[in-house]
Amino acid sequence: MKTKVLLIILVVAAVVACKKDKLDTVPKIKVKSLNTTEVPVNGTLRVTLEFADKEGDLQDTIFVKKIRLNKNAVPTIRDSFPLQMPDFPANTRGEITLDLNYQAILSAINPPTIPGSNPPQKEPDTLILKFSIRDLAKHLSDTATSSQLRVIR
Repeated sequence: MKTKVLLIILVVAAVVACKKDKLDTVPKIKVKSLNTTEVPVNGTLRVTLEFADKEGDLQDTIFVKKIRLNKNAVPTIRDSFPLQMPDFPANTRGEITLDLNYQAILSAINPPTIPGSNPPQKEPDTLILKFSIRDLAKHLSDTATSSQLRVIR
């Protein structure tokens, strides 16, 4: 009896382990790391994304969407933008590193001044970034979301 139970457990574990490693035609991505959560004036934000794709054909476009979280609603600078995928060998799994310059991640066109600041200082942009990738077969990945960021003004 113990042998049968052990055998069943081993078979179930093998089936679960095999399904875990299967890749999908639609790319999967997630944010692995950010070099900072507070971007200084004229700084750069480095984002590392992890990807998995059955065909390994991630050679099309990366889409970036900025979501401003500040309480004061103000007009924003382009809330989303595409980036050309960097050239790299076809891989089913890997990492993509993006260096986003200060101008690309600014959000508010004219942020309000922080009340009581002397000298007057502009309110930093508090935001999250959302990423998705389109492969050569035009499959759009799931959306990966960054942690909260502050962009100093």
